[in-house]
Amino acid sequence: MTPALINNPLFRGITPEKLSANLEEISFHTRSYKKGEILARQGDVCNRLMILTKGSVRGEMIDYSGRLIKVEDIAAPRALAPLFLFGEENRFPVEVTANELTEVIEIPKSSVLELFRKNEQFLENYMNLSANYARTLSDKLFFMSFKTIRQKIASYLLRLHKQQQQLQITLDRSQQELSDYFGVSRPSLARELSHMQDDGLITADRKQITILQKEQLVRLIQ
Repeated sequence: MTPALINNPLFRGITPEKLSANLEEISFHTRSYKKGEILARQGDVCNRLMILTKGSVRGEMIDYSGRLIKVEDIAAPRALAPLFLFGEENRFPVEVTANELTEVIEIPKSSVLELFRKNEQFLENYMNLSANYARTLSDKLFFMSFKTIRQKIASYLLRLHKQQQQLQITLDRSQQELSDYFGVSRPSLARELSHMQDDGLITADRKQITILQKEQLVRLIQ
């Protein structure tokens, strides 16, 4: 069991021997899911920590019309919704479905609390992971505040420009991943990137983007 967990960010900095000793003192179980099987439904009580050890899943949110909106793909080794294990409304925010044959280790909430008491490094890792997850959610809400695809692209490119410190930047997501992140279709994203090139704002070559009119991009999001 330890080899399946040791590369997970939750257990970073914990020796295999220490992890094995901790796992022997708590309860947990493993489950396998076939492609298309649902691991958790939106609104289900989140009473266990689910850790992917093999495969990948997708998180989808059901809107008021019953339409599924893809939020993100999650691949092993990662935990599912660690931020929502605690709190008064500790429910899964999305429906989680297996993209392929997927294996999961499920640790009950009581056992997670026991691990907190036994292993300070695990507690610190969990808090860091939850903080990063909260930041990701904040970023997505920020992008949702923009009404147009062009505004979302402009904000995203300016953020990458700040990180990479140059006008010729490298995208950290594929077009499909980026369209999912923005909540738009891939053709719509590609079309808007093409329009921005026609307008002289950027040049694009696959994952390489050159910002030609930084000031105009800034004005777009103000």
